[in-house]
Amino acid sequence: MKVLYKKISLLLLLILLALPGCSRVENANSLSKLNINIKKDVVVTFAAWTSEEVKLKKLQYEGNLKAIRKCGFKQKYKLIEIESHRWGGSADTVNRIASNILCTNEPKKNILAENKIFSKNKQKIMKREISSDIQKPMISVSVKVEGSIAIISGTIIANTEVQEVLVGKLQLPTFAGGVFEFKEYIPRSGKTIEIVAYDIKGNKASKLLKIERGNIQQASGPKFDALNPSGKRVKSNPNALALVIGVANYEKTSANALYADKDAQQFYDYATMKLGISPSNIKELVNNKADRVEIALAVKDWIQRSTKQGKSDIYVFFAGHGLATGDGKDMFLLPYDGLPRLLQDSAIKRDQLFADIQQANPRSVTVFLDTCYSGTTRGTDMLIASRPIFIPTKEQSIPSNFTVFSAAAGDQTSKPLEEAKHGMFSYFLMKGMEGDADTNSDNKITARELHTYVEQNVVQQSSGSQTPELQGDKDRVLVQFN
Repeated sequence: MKVLYKKISLLLLLILLALPGCSRVENANSLSKLNINIKKDVVVTFAAWTSEEVKLKKLQYEGNLKAIRKCGFKQKYKLIEIESHRWGGSADTVNRIASNILCTNEPKKNILAENKIFSKNKQKIMKREISSDIQKPMISVSVKVEGSIAIISGTIIANTEVQEVLVGKLQLPTFAGGVFEFKEYIPRSGKTIEIVAYDIKGNKASKLLKIERGNIQQASGPKFDALNPSGKRVKSNPNALALVIGVANYEKTSANALYADKDAQQFYDYATMKLGISPSNIKELVNNKADRVEIALAVKDWIQRSTKQGKSDIYVFFAGHGLATGDGKDMFLLPYDGLPRLLQDSAIKRDQLFADIQQANPRSVTVFLDTCYSGTTRGTDMLIASRPIFIPTKEQSIPSNFTVFSAAAGDQTSKPLEEAKHGMFSYFLMKGMEGDADTNSDNKITARELHTYVEQNVVQQSSGSQTPELQGDKDRVLVQFN
């Protein structure tokens, strides 16, 4: 048996040695001649049995990456003086293929399309030697705004390899050489975007953009993630209506409600993208458009005419000042032309507003109130200088088909979130509607889930001085993702 085993082993060895591409190169002079390949622009090493076709494809791949660095992102290039050799020594026999890169001075027409293939293979790029490097990458960005969507493209130029490109917490896929492109929703109030790039040595570069619909500026980035309702798609609600009101600047008082108009403008987009309401079914009243007469017309005329009895879901968003009577019994929403000293004559009584909406006989009504009734503003001003700061309000009943979100308890102040340039309640309300409030990941957000999310974040950010409240059906589904 031992003799037979030795014969079989010897036979196999002879077969392996006879295979093409497996012969050893033992000549020292030959090895020294091949060392010149290392000086070429691109050098790739393979197993000895690798076909010429595979070697050429890999050379092209590595060549693209290095050519972009050598020739730039907009210039064509060619691989020239391609050499392929088998070489070896004491180790197993391997192959090497090498090439130089020629920049042609011809412009590239579609660099992103040409290099798209490399985006999925970033992690497979062969490691290469790099010198000590402390220079930050360079970020070049171009922005094109189409309606509410900004198309942002750019390149990252680094002495070494680009490791990572981030927008907020989102990692962007990059094409060869650090080329990137992404789309971003831009609210009507504008959006700040920070692009951060790292090379493989850990060097960091960043670029801040303030993008308006039709305008791009350099700006400082917010502490909190920008609101963005354009994520998960939701089911449409063709019978739903939304009345969106925001008053930051008042006619008869200098005490402004910071960012209330911006909150309303932002909520308009959330009504369409997260509540599934058609823009034709949304009435928006901001600042001087939100006077007492216009609000009355919206409630008593537009809602009455537009509601399909027993089928329509109505949503009301109000951001602005609120006040209560001295005894805390009645609560009022202050329109643009409202006078704090004459609530009964110039403001909108909350109970009456609910009653007028209920007359339309909707299937459900959901009300979001980013206001308070304490007599203070989102800033440090008093609406009525002679009144006490805190006026406790009495809890009021609501119709059975109503769900009411309130920004604060009756004796608290509704605060702004300065870093985000929004009302604190409004910011977390909309952030929760994006999907953050879907804690059980069942692709729907109930009133209970949304309130829990908003309450936790507002209480935390206000150090316990503002506590949002919820009345009504806590199990009502407000957001339904597809």
